[in-house]
Amino acid sequence: MITKQQYAVALFLTLLGCTKQSPEDHNQHGAHEADQSERDALAVAVTPTNWKVFSNQAMVKPLLQTKSTAVKAYGFITLDERRSNQVAARVGGRIEKLYVKYENQYVRKGQKIMDLYSVDLNTFQEELLYAYKADPQSEIVEHAAHKLKLLGIADEQIQQIKETGKTFSALTIYSLYDGYIFYKPSSAPMASKAVMSSSSSAGGMGGASSERSSSSIASLIGQVREGVYVTAGQTLYWINDLQQVWGILSVDNQQSEELALGDSVEVMSEMYPGKPIPAVVRFIEPQYATGQKFIQMRVYLPNQKNRLRINSLLEAAISSKAQSLLTLPASSILYLGGRQAVWRKVGETAGKNHILQIQFIQTGAVSKGRVSVLSGLAAQDEVALDAGYLMDRESLVKPE
Repeated sequence: MITKQQYAVALFLTLLGCTKQSPEDHNQHGAHEADQSERDALAVAVTPTNWKVFSNQAMVKPLLQTKSTAVKAYGFITLDERRSNQVAARVGGRIEKLYVKYENQYVRKGQKIMDLYSVDLNTFQEELLYAYKADPQSEIVEHAAHKLKLLGIADEQIQQIKETGKTFSALTIYSLYDGYIFYKPSSAPMASKAVMSSSSSAGGMGGASSERSSSSIASLIGQVREGVYVTAGQTLYWINDLQQVWGILSVDNQQSEELALGDSVEVMSEMYPGKPIPAVVRFIEPQYATGQKFIQMRVYLPNQKNRLRINSLLEAAISSKAQSLLTLPASSILYLGGRQAVWRKVGETAGKNHILQIQFIQTGAVSKGRVSVLSGLAAQDEVALDAGYLMDRESLVKPE
């Protein structure tokens, strides 16, 4: 590297026109041009190496391309959370008998889920019987029956209580939906902290330990079993009919500029080899997911026959909109942390060497070895083909 003192002296001599040309040469037009070239070369020579360099390396110009190639993406099938119905305990109590034994078990509307013993339910049954025995046609009976309905008790059970005159020690809770049982609303690898903490705090007597294992599903299953106490409002299950599922696709962040909502997608599932499924990009996540370095997007896939299995793999081709952009070979780009630069040609020496100056640019997507240039270069500019070879490892490239 040149010192500040050496740079100042050399620049001063350049401005005074101190060169090796003889007085006779200065009288000739060609000699004057050579003198000017040497002055330019000297000015570059005394410029710090992190500003300008000499090189006889091959030059390239940005190429204007209209890009409409398909973007490759890979992903998996997950639950459509909009179709997940929450099954919560409407009253606190102890699970006497559990009819749903495992996740993914299919239940129908009206099917038994569990027998629940609850002190509150017994109290409300006694209130109904007391009012019914006093006056079967009174409004108090209607209010007491309505209260039991709000707690999930079926009309048939209420009528049976009236007819027998006896309360049930444990009342049966029925499913309100058709679908498959899940212990969390999404089949993502990790359940949300909110769901996990809610299930942990609502365990009550006999609940599972507050220590969370690596498997979120296993920890949630531990909260719903026979003999466990549940609290009012605690989520027990989620029921999803799987008639429509989400396809979560991951795309390299360098190609995010090419994608937009509404782009057409052709999805290939491992469950349907050779049978593409047409879809449309419905959602693009505005930020990276935890631990991910890819942009994730969502497509909606019909699944009336339940052939698309949760967590099965997908491969997709996204048809992006056509764009006209300047592109450069990837080797022309110099990556400097969060900045990108090229060596742009600004002149030539008398010996026909290129005079190159650092130029910072903004880049976009990468496709087939070429990088899109969003700003910083014009179509007529020339840049070095291999930017990395011109980088002095002891110098730090900085903008002027």
